Amino acid sequence: MLTKRHALVAGGAAVLLAAGTATIITVTSQGSSGGARTAHLASSTCTGPAGAAYVALAGYQSFDAIDTSNCSYIQNYNVGDPQVPGDSGDYNYASSPQGIAIHGNTLYFADTGNDMVSIVDAATLNPKNYNPAETDIHVGINPDDLAVSPDGTQLWVADTGPQTGPGAPTNIEVISTATDGVTATLSLPSAPEQVAFSPSGATVYVTTAAGLWVFNTATHQVTSVIRGLGDPHGIAVSPDGSTVYVTNTADNVVEVIDAATAKVTGTIPVGQLPWGLALSAKGGTLYVADPDSNQVSVISTATDAVTSTISLAGGPDTLALTPDGSQLWICGLTSSILTVVNTSNDSVVGSLNLGGDGANSGDGMDPTDIVMTTTPTPGGS
Repeated sequence: MLTKRHALVAGGAAVLLAAGTATIITVTSQGSSGGARTAHLASSTCTGPAGAAYVALAGYQSFDAIDTSNCSYIQNYNVGDPQVPGDSGDYNYASSPQGIAIHGNTLYFADTGNDMVSIVDAATLNPKNYNPAETDIHVGINPDDLAVSPDGTQLWVADTGPQTGPGAPTNIEVISTATDGVTATLSLPSAPEQVAFSPSGATVYVTTAAGLWVFNTATHQVTSVIRGLGDPHGIAVSPDGSTVYVTNTADNVVEVIDAATAKVTGTIPVGQLPWGLALSAKGGTLYVADPDSNQVSVISTATDAVTSTISLAGGPDTLALTPDGSQLWICGLTSSILTVVNTSNDSVVGSLNLGGDGANSGDGMDPTDIVMTTTPTPGGS
C-alpha cells in the first residue's frame, strides 16, 4: 500500500517526452444502467483548450511544460539551480519540486530537497534553454506544498520537517509576493500536508495528521481545528466558500465540512488512499484521485455520492481541471503517465508519457502536482 508519498531524488540530465504507449482505461458508471465502458487509447495526441499545463516532477528536479491545445510536450525545465549569466548549464541535482502553484504567469515551486521556494516567470520560459532564470527563497525544512492567495499577494508554504520525531520542526511559512520575503512563521504540532485558500482569500486551510487547521489570513491566527479526519491530505473549497472537502486517507472517504460551523456534515466513500482533489468551477462535480485503487472517483456534490469511476493504472494521485472545465488532467505517480479526460462523458481523449519513450521510461520521475492556465507556454502552438 502507498501510505506516505515522498518523492525520490535522482540526478541526471533532462530527457525529452515522447508519445505514450497505448493504455486501457475503464470508465464504470454508477447510475441505473450500470456496466462499464472501456476505451482503447491508441494515440497520445488530443485537442483541448488553449493554454498550458505545468507538472512538478519531484523525482527529476524539474517540471514539464505542456501545450493543452494539442497535449504536446514543450520542454522539461530545471528547478532549484539559478541561472548563471552566460551559462545555461544545470549543475544542482539536490532539488525536488514537490508542490506547484501559479498566479498569472508566475510559477511557485516547493523545492523539498533544497528547503526553499523557487519562483519562475512562465512568460520567460524558452524551450531552447531548460534552465530558466528563477528566484529562490529559503524557507523551513522540507517544504512539501504551497498555495498562493486569490489576489496573488500571499504565498503559504507547508514545511513538513524532517519527520524524525514529535519534536521535529513543522511550520507554515507566509511569504509576501511583493518582496519575496518570509513575513511570518506559524508553528504546527504535526507536519502540514496540503494548503488551500478560501475563494475570498480570508481563510487558509491546512491538513495535518492532527486534523484540519483553519487560519485567518489577516491575523495569521488559528480560528478552528477540525480533528478526527483520519490522516487527511487533499483539500478543495467550494466556489462560494461554504463547504470544504478533505480526503481522509485512513478511512478511504472524503469528509464534507461546513465552513461556517467547522463541523463535518457528511462522508463520501471512495477508493483506497484518496489523495488529490479537483473541484469544478461551479462546484457541482468533485474528482478524487484514489491511487491505491488505480482510479479517480467522480462525485456529485449535490448528492454527495460517487456517480462514476475512471480506472487508470499507475497510481493516479494528482489531478487538475482545465480552466474551462472541459478536461481533467490526471498524473500517475508510479507510471509517470498523464491522462486527459473529457469531463462531459468521462472519456479518455489523450495521454502523455512524462518520462520518455517506452513503458517504464518514467520510473522515478514521480509527478506530484499539476497546475493549468489559459496562457499558452512559450513555444506552444
